[in-house]
Amino acid sequence: MTDSTKPQIALVGSYSDAFVKALGDDNFDVEQCDSVPNPATRTSSLAALALKGEEYTLSESDITLMLPAKTVLIFFGPTSTLLETVQSATNTPIDIPSLELVDGLPLLVYMVDGMVNIATSIVPSDAQVLPLVQSALKGNSEIVATDGYQLQSPTDPVEQAVMSIDNAVTEAQSDRAYVSTLDPPIGTIGFKKGTLSNFANIAINRLAWSPAGIYMAAAPTSHIQRYTLKWYTDVYSYATGADCRNKTPTQFANEGGVVYTVVIDRGNLRRSPDSAPRYWGPERGYCGYYFVDHNTTTHRAGSSLNVHTFQPQGPDSQNESKIGYNISYEQDMQMLNNNGHSTFTFKAKYMNGFVLDQFQLHDSLGNSGVEFSVDYNGYYDYWADPKFATKQWWNPGVFEKLPKSGRWAVRDGLPVDNMPINALTVFSSSVGQHTMTSEFSADIRAFKSNYWDTSSDHKKPGEVSNSDGNAPTHFQTTGISEKRTWNRALGLTWT
Repeated sequence: MTDSTKPQIALVGSYSDAFVKALGDDNFDVEQCDSVPNPATRTSSLAALALKGEEYTLSESDITLMLPAKTVLIFFGPTSTLLETVQSATNTPIDIPSLELVDGLPLLVYMVDGMVNIATSIVPSDAQVLPLVQSALKGNSEIVATDGYQLQSPTDPVEQAVMSIDNAVTEAQSDRAYVSTLDPPIGTIGFKKGTLSNFANIAINRLAWSPAGIYMAAAPTSHIQRYTLKWYTDVYSYATGADCRNKTPTQFANEGGVVYTVVIDRGNLRRSPDSAPRYWGPERGYCGYYFVDHNTTTHRAGSSLNVHTFQPQGPDSQNESKIGYNISYEQDMQMLNNNGHSTFTFKAKYMNGFVLDQFQLHDSLGNSGVEFSVDYNGYYDYWADPKFATKQWWNPGVFEKLPKSGRWAVRDGLPVDNMPINALTVFSSSVGQHTMTSEFSADIRAFKSNYWDTSSDHKKPGEVSNSDGNAPTHFQTTGISEKRTWNRALGLTWT
């Protein structure tokens, strides 16, 4: 008997007991089926449908019925034929058959705000330790050798799969009424749209400092610093200037055709609700104050895609620490309709204004794409001094002297960890398949002063700080630079 208070998921095929149990533990009502449910006759709604096994498939009509009904389609090891069916049914510019899929992890297809979302498995972390930087009010000291940060990403396929499914179901159920100014009229030839969902959980499983001055394991797990990345890339492709159907790239270009692909980035990186507090250390006091002070997003295109334009380019307004930015895009697209017998001009529009408080957005145009970075600019300026080579970060910087103890602590005024993602890039190309690599990076920094006493605060290991200041007062910072990469392709062909 189904539980109507829980999201229902139908599993078609053979699944491990661990996977079924994990779904139940995640509050899904699990229904194991011998065959694919008929979406036209099923009376109860499905939050998700999972297929596993070559003998199970869906038709285009099944897909076009289930996606608008907010059903998340989950494919484990899909055949090339099924992937081609999904591609045809969704008409998305993302080249689904060419996606790199991992054994044991699903491909997710679902609809939000009228856009088909494509989410592959969670990609592994490519993180590096940020150099430990120290400064002192007087004197120097030796830094005790450290083994650096280590990151913990989910390695269990069951955990990764359930995490991805839960995220997709939540997004699909949050669908809202949405009016797009980027969709041409029905019947337009040469238009595709879709969304890439880039999802990642970041977990720092070692604290930056311990009483011995070395990195220490975050045990129990409630001590782990956790962050969640939700980065969405909306892709709109327009074949303009010529009939794009059944054309090679050379033929289309010779006829004056150009494909414009509008790429809109949105989302955020934020501290997870189950993270340890920003001030955190073992037993007493704190060993570090954790703060995300920098992130970047970029799409690196292959040689067949060219950057046509991008926004924002510089701030629009400023009021003290708050800086306003504006994306205001408008472009005339010369399109075809009436089965190619008529031409018309479609005006594609997109607007988005946003404000950053104590952060600035910077753009950098390279040979293969545009890199957008959001950088802290408050007690120190990350963009001007990314390696912390000057005194600004600690003098006066993020530290303040506590009157009672005489020790130095990190100020309370650092912004909350919620780094927004907002950008627009327009690429131009001919028809055909085009590679596009999406990259995200962020610096998660930990600050420490001698409020938490470690051997790295003293001239010699074991030397104790005292009130008369004979030992130097140290300000230290380190952290990790987190990076994730998604390799995809755009299929800009029409028949």
